[in-house]
Order: sequence, then C-alpha cells, then structure tokens
Amino acid sequence: MKSAVIYARFSPRRNAQQCESIETQLYYCNQYCDNSELPITARLSDKVLSGADEDRPALWQAIELLKRGDVLVVYRLDRLARSVYLSDIIERAVKKKNASIVSVSGEGTWNDSDEDWLIRKILQTLAEYERRVTAARTKASMLRHQASGRRMSKQTPFGWMTDPSDPARLIENITEQQTIERIIAMKESQMSLRAICRRLRAEGIRCRNNDNWHHTTIKSILRRSGRLLST
Repeated sequence: MKSAVIYARFSPRRNAQQCESIETQLYYCNQYCDNSELPITARLSDKVLSGADEDRPALWQAIELLKRGDVLVVYRLDRLARSVYLSDIIERAVKKKNASIVSVSGEGTWNDSDEDWLIRKILQTLAEYERRVTAARTKASMLRHQASGRRMSKQTPFGWMTDPSDPARLIENITEQQTIERIIAMKESQMSLRAICRRLRAEGIRCRNNDNWHHTTIKSILRRSGRLLST
C-alpha cells in the first residue's frame, strides 16, 4: 500500500512571518493524508532555507524515503523549489523512485500530458520570478536605508562607522571612503578584482582589522556602491 512523506519549508526572508508556518503547512498536509487515507511515513521540514537552495537536508531525505507508489506531499509546489532548474531535478529524483508529488493547494497535477507539464512549468517559472523580485526589492530597500544612514546589521559595512551620538545610525568613515574611491577607480580602469587586491597590498592600504584583501571583499564593496561592473 502506498504511503506519504510530508515535506515543509520555511523561507528566510524578512517577511517570512507572513508566509505559512511549518506548523500550518504540516496541518494541511496531515489533513490531506487523512482524507486520502494515506498512511504517513515521515514528516520532514527545512527551516529558514530558500526555495532556490539545493542544500536542503530534509528535502533530499524525504525523497530518499520514498518507495514505489509513494507520494511526496507538500502544501504548495513552491515549498519544494522556487527555481525552474531545481524543480526539474526534484521531479526527476521523485520519478526515479517511481513516486509522485502532490500539492494540497491543488496546483497542477502529476500527470504527464502536455497540458499538465505546461501548468507545472508555468507555476515553477512564476515561483522563481517572485523569488527574484522579492530579492531585488529587499536589496533596494536595504541600500536605501544604508544610504540614509540606518544601521542594518551588527557588522558595519566597509566605508561606514557607528555614529557616536546614535548607535542605530551610521556615518561615513572618511579613510575607508577614500579607499572605496580608489577601488572604484581601479575597477573602472578595467583591473580585475584580484589585481585590485594586489595593488592595494602593494600600496600599503589595509583592509579593516588588518585582514588581507580578498577578491570577494572587493566585489562586495563595489556591489554596495552600485559600481560593480562586469568581472
């Protein structure tokens, strides 16, 4: 007799509290299994992980537990993935186990007709689009807040320092701002990120806390400044 493996995922976004909680997802998945008289083999969940993340231990464990004829039950298809590429990988992995996927929200079906395949692809594409739009809005919001001097995290970004009169706000670190301008000038002269690191070391310009310059540090500085060009 076929059985069900329930999988739930919770987003790491700042507005994640507006999404369905793990408990809510499990409740509706349990209800579906009860109504369908499907015995539940396992209930697994990944917390604070994006639908674009491939490294989700509970997801792959859920697929591994599937046996022939079993059903992987999710609240919505976007709980499995919010990436078309990753959705394809998951579908192939489930089919390899001779199992199927069910969304209790009723999005599409597991059938292989052209229409069913098209509906699944449209839903997967929309989920990925929504994830990208959300990420872009979040980034734009953070940049606006940083530009206005609002502190966004415990780690002060390079080029800024805590305002002595208001720990919740940031003010420019003049020395580091000069270094940023130097980095931008080198990048605009078509120097690679690693070449910029070497030049800064050669000029005796220190990274914060005397750490050595790394190309990922340069990339982050350029991205925050809005001056990241092609690399």
